[in-house]
Amino acid sequence: MVTAALKISIPEKSRVFVLDDTEDRLAWFREHLPQARSAKTADEAIEILAANAFDVVFLDHDLHWMDAGDITRQHGNGKEVARFLAIRKFAGRVVIHSRNHEAVPVMQKILPQATIAPFGEFEIVISEAAAR
Repeated sequence: MVTAALKISIPEKSRVFVLDDTEDRLAWFREHLPQARSAKTADEAIEILAANAFDVVFLDHDLHWMDAGDITRQHGNGKEVARFLAIRKFAGRVVIHSRNHEAVPVMQKILPQATIAPFGEFEIVISEAAAR
């Protein structure tokens, strides 16, 4: 059960994308946003985002397939996807749901319009308003 006060309102017809590699989290997103598409790697995310239009993007940072101990790596994590969205001037809503307290500020610097909402500290509210 979510105990935090942060509510993320998403119009019911929104096209939603989720980057996360944790099955429990992906199951949670599928339960709350059944229309969402997802990817487990940065490369897969970029491929999907390049070929499709989305209104809302949820980004994690740490992807377990990364090389062990290489947290400064510039490619293959949520920062790479954030850079892709920034270069493409993504106009939709971005929610950074990573719990990595070192990476989140870097991602927010790349995407200053992003909402910071660590996984487990927000709830999704589906609204009837039309998607963008």
